[in-house]
Amino acid sequence: MNKLRNLEGLINKIYKHMKKIEIRIIFLSLIFCFSSLSAQGIGVGKRIDLTNKLILDVNAGQFAQLFIPDYFSASQDGSFLLVFHLHSASWTAKDEAYKSNTNTVLFNIHLGGFYSSYKNYFINQNNFNRILGLVIDELKANNIIDNPIIENLIMTSFSAGYGGVREILKTQSYYEKIDALTLADGLHSDLDPSVMKEQMKIFLRFAKDARDKKKIMLLTHSNILTYTYANTTETADYLINNINTVRVSYDAVDEIGTQYSRADSTLRATEEQPLKII
Repeated sequence: MNKLRNLEGLINKIYKHMKKIEIRIIFLSLIFCFSSLSAQGIGVGKRIDLTNKLILDVNAGQFAQLFIPDYFSASQDGSFLLVFHLHSASWTAKDEAYKSNTNTVLFNIHLGGFYSSYKNYFINQNNFNRILGLVIDELKANNIIDNPIIENLIMTSFSAGYGGVREILKTQSYYEKIDALTLADGLHSDLDPSVMKEQMKIFLRFAKDARDKKKIMLLTHSNILTYTYANTTETADYLINNINTVRVSYDAVDEIGTQYSRADSTLRATEEQPLKII
């Protein structure tokens, strides 16, 4: 499991190369929103339930919520940073957003325990744009921002949420809107090489753009074995190999767990230093 402090240093370094936006360490902690170590109920702010407006299935445990931290300060021009999170309990995403101490608005959607729930919802490309419009409408209606404008958009996802991320990224205009992407132990694909190539295509594009400092991408993975589909280690290796980046040994332990390796887009494979998959 990746260590927060080291990841924070890494993403800080990447952010310095992002000239078109100036985003602080926004939501790094959300990649660990699934951790049971997180204290519940620390997030203070305004919560706006959007479940009914999005016609989600409450009986299936689906919900959607906006969260605005009590320290949020609206800008004079109405521009704001939106973090769009897929797949987690409401309190975990809210608490981690709050702990990040970032001037941001959080949208959190939970559609169930399987990636297919997210895929099936967001395969309708209108749903993503509909949500963005609803976020803007609610911020205005609740007197949080007079004329809301999404200036920057960060997408974060845990586990099954990647099914929705993949569908969203397929639309070019949505792809262009998303400045940064975090996938927390949640990127799978088919084991068949040709199918895997197609399913990983949009994530590989984003990874290449991150390597070239056009986007920001942060991916963490565990080492849980899966036998009928590619696990998160295998998909991480696929991206590492195809952007010509090196995975190196790394040993760090904290309250979350142990980190055994890391890959940084600033490290490139050469003849003297070939790709090392651990």
